[in-house]
Amino acid sequence: MLPSMVRRWLNRPKKSDPRLLAKFFYIDEDVSGIVHELQCIDVRKDPQNYLVLLSQLHSSQERMLAILEQILEHCVPTKRRQRDYHLKFPDDVVNNAMTTHLLFAAELLVGGTYVEVEEADGVLLRPLAQKLLLSLERLRRVLREQSLEDPGIYPESTHMPMLQYDNLCAEFELRYMSLVVSVKSPEEIYEQQEVVVLFCETVSRALQRGYLTQEMIDDCEPELMISIPRLAIISGLLLFPDGPLNLAKPPEVMCELFNPFYGLLKKIRELLGVLTENELSYLERALCSSSEDPYKGLSSYAPVSTDPASPDCNDPSGNPSASQQDFQRTSCTDFSYNNVGAFESAVCGKCIQSTAPGTQGVVTVDSEIPRHQNVKLENGTRTGEILRNVHVRCSIRGTKVGDVRTRYRSDSDMLHRLFVCIAGVADQLQTNFASDLRVILKMVFEAVSSRQQVEARSKTNTYSIHM
Repeated sequence: MLPSMVRRWLNRPKKSDPRLLAKFFYIDEDVSGIVHELQCIDVRKDPQNYLVLLSQLHSSQERMLAILEQILEHCVPTKRRQRDYHLKFPDDVVNNAMTTHLLFAAELLVGGTYVEVEEADGVLLRPLAQKLLLSLERLRRVLREQSLEDPGIYPESTHMPMLQYDNLCAEFELRYMSLVVSVKSPEEIYEQQEVVVLFCETVSRALQRGYLTQEMIDDCEPELMISIPRLAIISGLLLFPDGPLNLAKPPEVMCELFNPFYGLLKKIRELLGVLTENELSYLERALCSSSEDPYKGLSSYAPVSTDPASPDCNDPSGNPSASQQDFQRTSCTDFSYNNVGAFESAVCGKCIQSTAPGTQGVVTVDSEIPRHQNVKLENGTRTGEILRNVHVRCSIRGTKVGDVRTRYRSDSDMLHRLFVCIAGVADQLQTNFASDLRVILKMVFEAVSSRQQVEARSKTNTYSIHM
């Protein structure tokens, strides 16, 4: 006993030692000391001190597990259990403190306390929790001994306890979190990845056309949270019709993010089909603008009629026209998730109307065109070619593009209503699907950010050098 204590005292690393094992040695001592104090204290006589020690234990365990994570990444990065199942969890659950929470949950289960799970589920999960805690104790003991021998090396004898702990931790994490939170199905994950691809393609196109800059993306400018979903609606309807915004599918099997707006998206696509390439560019630039008055922004892009007889002109007193008043009264966020139909009526009710029998209708959607007359769109097609293809569809149905435009007071008014519809759908995603959209945009920024790509290449080069 005495020689062991002497060796421990003589070989203990210095507190100033920056190596991971040296840091682990001291934080592990702190955890052991706090646990010993908690075991000796009488919670009935001194509840305040007990709560203070409990808080200290939680903080020390969090730091200890963070150092363990760094050691695992340093020693066995390629042998670790994959954590792809994190995609199934809500975004606010996956954080740095999740492992600490799982450790506390495992201790509760071993003690027979079932707080977040049903008792029947907790009984089934209890053996796994016991294995996890035992593997953690074994790993702590092995790393303590190694820190006394040589804190600078990790022999093969330390790798097996690391991998055993990592596997048990991943298995317990998946099973426990599946009981506590709602997890996504494989179909939902695939839909989310489809939206990520659409957003990435949208950003790539916006960079090419000058709507966005690489500097804005690298700095994660806040206005991108608004601009990217808006532009993605246009890209999904015109450039990638077989993607998440595939309106040929029934609403119930469409992407969950967009199916509440199915009817409105059909009307938006019909209106997009009558735009010229310049008008589409004007609209997209307005959707990227952070101006508080989009009407002025669109008026500067789109020509407004100067005919005194036109109902879109201002009256002699300088008051805004009826079109401007309608636009100003209709806000992009004046409709809720449960009242999308009311928004369609308010914004598009006067825009897209069915004509009487025997007259020409509005621009058709793809599902309404006979298969042998359908004009196929390729994802690589330029915007101008796509708009011409849509005009071909109009001619197939006997519909004239001018007939759709005559339903508006002016071209400017048509663009304004399109702006409100597109911005309304995109901005409502921020409210109804905030968590999903946050995950999607995070993945998009990681994919298109030049800084992320440079860091990834440097990590790859570093790993190849070590190999």
